[in-house]
Formats: sequence, structure tokens, C-alpha cells
Amino acid sequence: MNAFESLIAEFAQMSGLPLSPDERGGCFLETDGIFIAIQYREAAGDVAIFAPVTDPEAAERPSKAMLEKALSLAYDGKGTAGASLGLFEGELILSVHLPMQGLDAEGLGAKLLAFADAAVSAKAEIAAAMASDDGGEHGWDGNAADGDAVDSSRFLRV
Repeated sequence: MNAFESLIAEFAQMSGLPLSPDERGGCFLETDGIFIAIQYREAAGDVAIFAPVTDPEAAERPSKAMLEKALSLAYDGKGTAGASLGLFEGELILSVHLPMQGLDAEGLGAKLLAFADAAVSAKAEIAAAMASDDGGEHGWDGNAADGDAVDSSRFLRV
């Protein structure tokens, strides 16, 4: 049993949750409509905790309102309790990475509770922003609009 498996076993015993890592070194929790993944990253020596905070079926691609809210929440980590918020395959994902060294079951539990609270809050705020979206312009698709020229004078060569 490696250190992550021991940590999860200790956390499962302490919390009463039926958790055990799968063959890829991860396990999953669900709380308040949030699905949380806990993944051991051996090469990095850490545990990644992440959760989608948008509904992938809500829109074909991220809306402007959704992206604006995500940027607002992510600014300086204030709306995410210090967790990172990023876009992966059209879905907003909240994540945090915890060093394995010195991490115990109580510490993992405290981090998971704080993360779950942040994920629930972020999901609610993003959903509200999407609900108030007037259905107008959607987010940037990575392509310049027809006729848009790139002004290279704005870039510095380093």
C-alpha cells in the first residue's frame, strides 16, 4: 500500500465514507450536487482535488457571462477559496493541489470540506450568471472575426 492509499484508507475510516483508490490512483465523492475527484499524482508528489462547476449540457460552448463570472471568481482566488478555476473541454473545473508530504487524514478532510464549499458556491454563482445571460454573444472561439487584423505592435519581443 502506497502513501496515498494509506491516506485514503485512514480518511475513509475516520469519515465513515466508503472510499478506495481505483487502478489509476483516484477516488470520487459526491456532495451537494458536486462530483469531486481526488487523484494521486505520484510524479508531482501531490494530491489533486478537482470538480466541474458547470453543467456540460447547459451550453454548446462557454458563454460570455459564464467566462466573465469565472474570471471574476478566479481573480486572486477570492471567489474560489484559493483554488484554481480553469476551462477544460468547455467545462469550468475547480482544482487544488495538496503536497503529499505532511498531509494526514484530518488535513485532507478539512481541505475537502473547504473545497466542497468553494465548489458549491462557484457552481451557484456561475449558474446564476448563465441564467441571467440574455443569450447573446458567446465566448471567444479562438478565431479572429472576419476583417479583424492582428495589431502586432501591441506585443513585445523578448
